[in-house]
Amino acid sequence: MKRLYWIAISFLFFSCSQQESIRVDLLQNDQKKVAFELEFGEEVNFYADIDIEYKEEPVLVYHCDLLFNGESLYNGGVDPLVTVQNVYDTTSVENGITHRKFYGRLRGNLRGREDGVYAVITTLVKNNHPDLKINKADIVFVK
Repeated sequence: MKRLYWIAISFLFFSCSQQESIRVDLLQNDQKKVAFELEFGEEVNFYADIDIEYKEEPVLVYHCDLLFNGESLYNGGVDPLVTVQNVYDTTSVENGITHRKFYGRLRGNLRGREDGVYAVITTLVKNNHPDLKINKADIVFVK
């Protein structure tokens, strides 16, 4: 049973990494615009790849503005700490400091309403708590 679990995890990780279209390091690019050419019904899913340390659970938001032909389709945020279909998720606590590291799919996606070029502008919004240390905050677009 344990072997089957690791095979399934490996398969999920392999299939996700094969389809990875664009990865954006939101620590280096506090606001980044990426574009996708999509056909009707084709979709892009969003993943969070995060490595953080904190005493109090932080408030983090990946704010996204989804555009089609320069017009806004959606403008809002998603909590990158709430994911589904995690490939890995490790949490440890030492001396009152929580260290959490994970890669998981965010809720929501971008689906082509019609053929064309879609853009996503993503910004990392966070509280500036002195005990928060963000080692990695990537958003990954998987087509």
